[in-house]
Amino acid sequence: MKRVVCPRDYYNEQGLLLSAKGTKITLKQFLRLQRKYGFLSELEQIEKTQVNVEHPLTGEESYEKIKKQIYKLDERYKRADDQLLNRASVLLVNIVFESKKKPWYMYLTALGNHIDWLYTHSIDVALLSLMMAMESGVSQKLLWDLGLGGILHDIGKLLIPKRIIHKKTSLSDTEKDILRQHCELGVECTAECSLAMLSHDIILQHHERLDGSGYPNQLQEDQINEYVKIVMIADAFDTITAGRPYRKTVGVEEALAYLEGQKGAFSRKYLEILKKILI
Repeated sequence: MKRVVCPRDYYNEQGLLLSAKGTKITLKQFLRLQRKYGFLSELEQIEKTQVNVEHPLTGEESYEKIKKQIYKLDERYKRADDQLLNRASVLLVNIVFESKKKPWYMYLTALGNHIDWLYTHSIDVALLSLMMAMESGVSQKLLWDLGLGGILHDIGKLLIPKRIIHKKTSLSDTEKDILRQHCELGVECTAECSLAMLSHDIILQHHERLDGSGYPNQLQEDQINEYVKIVMIADAFDTITAGRPYRKTVGVEEALAYLEGQKGAFSRKYLEILKKILI
């Protein structure tokens, strides 16, 4: 049975310690604690009331935020295929608006209010993934599922303490273990959302690597969903080029060279497609 490191102390209403920070508990136990005493209970409250949220995003605001991020992406990748970017943008906006009727919309709302760079990273990854998939000739049905998976791929980070997400220095081994749980936590917290299998696999597998060096399950090439291999590259590429609190930004060509240098980790086919789009 999968066990995770408890990221903080959990107390019940009477102040009794239920689980101490740093102890190992099952994933089901952790999700149960989160639903009752942690962030998931806050998400459920958001869904019920749509109030008491710091700067809540309406549908129009979500649309405007996506448009602004598309503009930033266009500026960052000046040589990108404008027509392809426009097609991907239109589809992603449609996915977000259609999601308003779906059970996962509360997670998109929470993502937009959680950590700003995490939301924009999710948009970037979805857009880059859609551009690569469109260039690869992926069907419209799969494009929809891939775009949704792209924007939800890091949703499990809503359950990771912000101090770890924001940390500017190296993470401890325990903090790394906690951060790496976000793939499985993302799958668990969206388990009742009836996501398509591709969207589910993107959330779970986007940190796997073709040579088995990734996480959470050290899958190898044939065990990884074919289209997750697109999102793996988009996620890694955007992380490098957009920068993080703990890492400086890197240019497009340097980032592509770095990914190509990770021999056996990423799909050569999809790396060539990304290079064709951006250079």
